[in-house]
Amino acid sequence: MATGPRSATASDHPTTAGVPPARLPDPPRPAGGGPTPGSGSGPIGAPPKRSGSLSAALPKACPTCKARYPADFKVCPRDASPLIDAPDDGADPLLGVTLGDAYQIVRVVGEGGMGRVYEARHTRLGNKRFAVKMLHAEYARQADVVARFQREAEAASGIGHPNVVDVYDVHHTEDGRPYLVGEFLEGEELGDFLQRAGKIPHPLAVRMVRQVCRALGAAHARGVVHRDMKPENVFLVGNLQNPTVKVIDFGISKVGDAGGTALTRTGMIMGTPSYMAPEQARGDKVDHRADIYAVGGILYRALTGKKPFDSDDPSATLTLVLTEDPERPRSLEPSIPQALELVIQRAMAKNPKDRYQSMAELEADLSPFDPDATASGDGAVPSLASISGGRHEQVEPGAQTVLVGAAASAHRAGSQTNLLRATRDARLARPTIAVLSMVAYGWVLAGLIDALSGIVRLVRGSGGNVTKPEAVLITMGSLAATLTPLILWIRQLARGWGNSVRAVQLADGMRRVTMASIAASGVGALAIRLIDVIVRDQAHDIAWAAWSPILFVASLLGGFLAFLSLRIDRRK
Repeated sequence: MATGPRSATASDHPTTAGVPPARLPDPPRPAGGGPTPGSGSGPIGAPPKRSGSLSAALPKACPTCKARYPADFKVCPRDASPLIDAPDDGADPLLGVTLGDAYQIVRVVGEGGMGRVYEARHTRLGNKRFAVKMLHAEYARQADVVARFQREAEAASGIGHPNVVDVYDVHHTEDGRPYLVGEFLEGEELGDFLQRAGKIPHPLAVRMVRQVCRALGAAHARGVVHRDMKPENVFLVGNLQNPTVKVIDFGISKVGDAGGTALTRTGMIMGTPSYMAPEQARGDKVDHRADIYAVGGILYRALTGKKPFDSDDPSATLTLVLTEDPERPRSLEPSIPQALELVIQRAMAKNPKDRYQSMAELEADLSPFDPDATASGDGAVPSLASISGGRHEQVEPGAQTVLVGAAASAHRAGSQTNLLRATRDARLARPTIAVLSMVAYGWVLAGLIDALSGIVRLVRGSGGNVTKPEAVLITMGSLAATLTPLILWIRQLARGWGNSVRAVQLADGMRRVTMASIAASGVGALAIRLIDVIVRDQAHDIAWAAWSPILFVASLLGGFLAFLSLRIDRRK
């Protein structure tokens, strides 16, 4: 539940408990720098009430977890450590304060550039723990920071999903400092976990990311686009071998198209460069597909141990986001399944139209790589309504169980089939491109030589043949004419060679274009033979010199029409 879109260092994220503890980095700034504009007051709330000095209110402390307790506590209820007399700590005047007549501040659990996170206990429900995030006084006077603080509370509280951190209240102190009251989390940020682990096995990574997909899918369904997804905004709770994931920090989220003052404008860049979608890096308007790109980046980082794009200079990172593809995941970690690499690269496509169009689609393609989902049948299984063609029909309970079970089995079988097909396509894509490139170049070169020879024979007149010196000149000229396009083609292939999604698409497109070109030439040659030999009974006309350039042009035209058809299909 942090409020800043920058990448944070490990020192910003202590592993103490709390609602994204210490996820309070410097305030977001527009592209080009400059101070954060504006000033103003936060949302209205009840003023705080001091329950006396800290020593009087919470005189006992746990030597293990450092939590403060009233005088009648003998042992820490969290770790059973005997309590000791707490030192007199006057560093934070909020310790021991009761906010909003309900939340008594117990201890500081983290701090960042914009504020502090505290543990608090409910005054009437003593065993209920909360996290209170409070802005520093200097930021409480900046209208846009306060607005983002309010935005975070509204966005997170309105989603209501088990994988999204809950926000229960938003108020301000007597001196005008806004604070949020939210779910108290004990665990670790994914960013810190990856910092220690480097990279993690794909089943664990997929299991985590599927929960992120569900959380963001719920957010998108309510018109909320996060816009700053990164490992630091994914919080892991419970057993780290099978954690529960909480998505945090909706501070720069986009909430629907509702009216009100816009917090960002077209041309303003907000987010974390390494995980930012290209359209977001350009300052364009973004939709939920920017989150899909970022989730692909998180999975890339978890599996390879590297950020998709990384540079000491944020501007250089943005340039890479806009102009380059990330290094191929399997080149960094060969154990990544080829089909999973396709999923990552499709999620991170430069063009939003080429990405998954919803989090549900992304999660469905990830489910075959999650052993728990495969074993339990958990995944995108068709509902009973979809089985019956969208009609809600009366079905007996026993029959309903059989139908849904059969649908789940069919879905899992279909997922496995799609997985095998995607793996095969990814494995064959690059060899297919290499072979078809050689075939296409040889075909174009031979066709050009034949067409030029036909033109020479046509100019010379009937009975004229191409001499050996002319044949050599025609061949050398054809090689020279096709050399530059060949070099440009190889350079273009080299730029996108690491992207398996593009490789599969290119292999399919080259197959269609090459076959159409060869088929056009072959059909044309067969038509000439049939017309001259059978219809006109003029077999000697088959050797007419003009047929060579005509067939070459027909071959090029067939390839061009296939290319246009391919472009039209991909735009649909």
